[in-house]
Amino acid sequence: MITKSMIHEVENATVRDRDGASVGKVAQVFPAEDGSAAFVSVATGLFGGHTALVPVEDATFDGTDLHVGYAKSAIKGAPSPGVGNALSASEANAARKHFGLSPSGKATGDMGDPHENLDQAGTGPAGADDTEGAGTTPPA
Repeated sequence: MITKSMIHEVENATVRDRDGASVGKVAQVFPAEDGSAAFVSVATGLFGGHTALVPVEDATFDGTDLHVGYAKSAIKGAPSPGVGNALSASEANAARKHFGLSPSGKATGDMGDPHENLDQAGTGPAGADDTEGAGTTPPA
C-alpha cells in the first residue's frame, strides 16, 4: 500500500512489473478516499507518449521503484486516464476490469483474511483466497 505520506515520493518513480522489468514512470498519483494511493498513471513508450491507469492497492515502493503485480503487456494495454486531476468512477472501474479486479465498492472477501483476493483466486499464499477453507470460521 502506498500511504498518503509516501505519495510525493512515488511521483516520477520508475514502475516495475511483476517480473521486475521497467514499464515507465509514474506520471500522476490518484488517491483513494483515505488519502492512500488508489491508482497511478504510468507514462510508457519511448517518450512517455502513452499513459496507462494502474491500480496500486497491492503495490510496494522501495524508495526508488514502484513495484506492481501486473505484467508489462497488461500495463501497456491498460486504459488511459481521462483529462484532469481526478478519476471518474467509470475510469477507475474500467482500469480495475482491465486488470481482472472487481469494481470498486464490491465485495472484498468473507473469510476475514486481509490477504484474501477474490479476483485472483489461487494466486496468493495458502488460505489467502476464497477457494481454500470455504465455509470455515476465520481465525480470531
